[in-house]
Amino acid sequence: MTGMGHNVMYIFTPFIGLAANILMQIAVFRFFPRTGLLRSVFLGFACGFAVSLLIKPGVAPVSNIAIYILLGYCYFHFVNMGETARRIRILTELADAGNGLSLGEILGRYNSGDIIERRLARLVDNGQVTYKNGKYHIGNPAMLAIASALAAAKRLIFGRIE
Repeated sequence: MTGMGHNVMYIFTPFIGLAANILMQIAVFRFFPRTGLLRSVFLGFACGFAVSLLIKPGVAPVSNIAIYILLGYCYFHFVNMGETARRIRILTELADAGNGLSLGEILGRYNSGDIIERRLARLVDNGQVTYKNGKYHIGNPAMLAIASALAAAKRLIFGRIE
């Protein structure tokens, strides 16, 4: 492509990458459920990144790659919000219950000890944390680096971490 068409392709490159990301993530999660949600999100991200680079090999502008990374980050949090946000889960469970739930039933489902146990179990299942000799340890240093970077960004933006 030359001229205007060449520039239009650059404008849509991050969005084409995002579409590849979403399609790959959904396909992996549905057709290979043992992969797990987190790995399917990472595989989708990698696929979209590759597509973004391959649209115009060797000439992908840094801005398009940055935009794709930010779009992928937003998609990650969209998926994560639906999976882990208590507010979303409570609303879904209320809708599924039909006749509603009492405060006792809701508190029974959202006991803080149970929530922590489930979260730790997910971390262990994903290999992010290991459990040895009655203690939890960091299992994947890459995830610790990501968590540290997010904590630093939060500190920078909000001045604190809650």
